[in-house]
Amino acid sequence: MAHETHDLTALAVVLAAAVACGLFMNRLRLPAAAGFILVGLGLGPSGAGLIRTSASIETLAELGVLMLLFIIGLEMRLSNFARSLPLALGVTLTTIAIIPTSVGLFTWAVEGEITGGLVIGFMLTISSTAVAMKMIEDAGEKDSVAGRAAVSILLAQDLAVVPLLLVTNALGAPMTGTALWGVGWRLVLAFALLAAFIHVLARVKSFRFPASEYLLKHSDVGTLGVLGVCFASASISGLMGLSPALGAFLGGLAVGHSTLRRGALSMAEPVQAILLFVFFLSVGLLIDLTYLMQQAWVIAAALLVVTGGKTVLNFILLVLAGEKVETSFMTSLFLSPVGEFSFVIAGAGLTVGALSPAGHKLAIAVIAMSLLASPIFFLCARLAHRFATTGRILPPRAAAELALPGPG
Repeated sequence: MAHETHDLTALAVVLAAAVACGLFMNRLRLPAAAGFILVGLGLGPSGAGLIRTSASIETLAELGVLMLLFIIGLEMRLSNFARSLPLALGVTLTTIAIIPTSVGLFTWAVEGEITGGLVIGFMLTISSTAVAMKMIEDAGEKDSVAGRAAVSILLAQDLAVVPLLLVTNALGAPMTGTALWGVGWRLVLAFALLAAFIHVLARVKSFRFPASEYLLKHSDVGTLGVLGVCFASASISGLMGLSPALGAFLGGLAVGHSTLRRGALSMAEPVQAILLFVFFLSVGLLIDLTYLMQQAWVIAAALLVVTGGKTVLNFILLVLAGEKVETSFMTSLFLSPVGEFSFVIAGAGLTVGALSPAGHKLAIAVIAMSLLASPIFFLCARLAHRFATTGRILPPRAAAELALPGPG
């Protein structure tokens, strides 16, 4: 009993510290997720050792990813997304073709192994929706051309997670005709379901959700109902041999085009915030602090290549797509952090044997450091760009306020 009380106390200390650090990061206009990761790193197994990773924590954390996709579907308006669909799909598909191929060829040349390189490439392709949305909001670019372009590309990348997970799971099995057929029909079914939902919902615009009045009247029951839709749709997708993430997204898409949309958003977002809090905390718990210190130069070099290379690639693709240089610059900066779904792909690759334990450890460290460093990289890049174009670091309004003489 005393041991259980100690474990509960240690968990409470870690959770309280994570909340405090998250609030502090938010005060600094940095993503709260960075604070959660830092606390998990400092107080986890390789740090102070207050708590250790467990299957239950990791499972709970993955529910946060399902909720994130559900709310992405809930907030998505097909009419707005359709206008930016060519740009979003073009950039997403091109990066999926270039990054995994480049990393796979590199690992093949260095290690003589290509499968792990492809999985790492899949991970690096996906940007962080949670961190990018925070950067967009803090920069005041939510309604700008760059902000809207970034959001549409983020949505396309989140959708791409489904086929990337299917391919990752297939890479762990021998490449036989049966295995390829299994991946093929799942991809076809996934895209068919997605296309069918988009086609029907675009025509219907909005429909009356069953018992929506009752669910909206009783918020506690309504919250359970919204969660039920999320996890039921994820379960159905999983039982069909597809990714539960696809089902969660489609469930959110359906609710988002119904009379339940506004109420569902207000009821689901607090639950999503809690689950994502656990998710990013668990990411910190997964990082080996000793490994991080031993491989600091390797991780720093990989982080520089990943963040800088990804930003440059997206900038070039956006310029080639006809976007203005200023818009392309801002959008590519928003897309610089590697995403939370990358951890899911990493876990899947490790589980099926497509990614080695050493590769998984390095990938987790680089992705986590990307989430921590990207807001700082974004700020420095904006200041450098402003100085290069205007000769000033501060924006004109702030510079004018500083130039005003004081009283007397």
